[in-house]
Amino acid sequence: MKVNNQANGTQESRASLVNRLLAVLPEPESDELLARLEPVELALGQVLSEPFEPITHTYFPEDAMISLLSLTGDGDPVEIAIIGNEGLVGAAALLGKDNLPYRAMVIGPGRALRIELLALEDLSARHPPLQGLILRYLHALLTQIAQTAVCNRYHSTEQRLAHWLLVSQDRLQSDAFPWTREFLAHMLGAEQTSVTAAVGNLKKAGLIRQARGRVTILNREGLIRSSCECYRIVKAEFDQVSGQ
Repeated sequence: MKVNNQANGTQESRASLVNRLLAVLPEPESDELLARLEPVELALGQVLSEPFEPITHTYFPEDAMISLLSLTGDGDPVEIAIIGNEGLVGAAALLGKDNLPYRAMVIGPGRALRIELLALEDLSARHPPLQGLILRYLHALLTQIAQTAVCNRYHSTEQRLAHWLLVSQDRLQSDAFPWTREFLAHMLGAEQTSVTAAVGNLKKAGLIRQARGRVTILNREGLIRSSCECYRIVKAEFDQVSGQ
């Protein structure tokens, strides 16, 4: 998507928006914000921010997916949230703290729209509808983080894997992902043997196909039934923010 900085191009830009937050933002807030956005390509493994380091930019993903990772004292990462076309990376920095206690890393390469944090802070302060939308999104993001803690504690690896694949499908708008079992184990914070067993069960049920480092969702409704309630709770929160 090309963001046009000229006034006569804003209607075309708005019509082609992929990010769900930007798509529901009313005029004239969306016009002024669109004029400040810069399209960027995000590479696999790219780190957008490190824990407790100053944040300079925020990102509205289009077809990219970003993992928020909390680091243990030994430096091991634990995923606490996933952000895709439903949201905004770095949104919490708008609460007045320009550094956050987690790493933001690209796990699904693709496009995003970038804006300097100070510019977004200025726009948010001057436009209550934009500020309100960001605050509603932050509530949904906090719900995701809290539900992740519940999920990691109480739900099986198979349920969590189904949940993670569904979230990935929603964020990337794709049924197939180039992910190995090792990668999935890393993202879930689970033993690779338990992830292998979970993958096997979902394959046997005809819900997914996994071969040669690629996972394909075959039956979304069945995967939803195999997932825990966390997926439905979090999805409902984000759908409410974007008016779906």
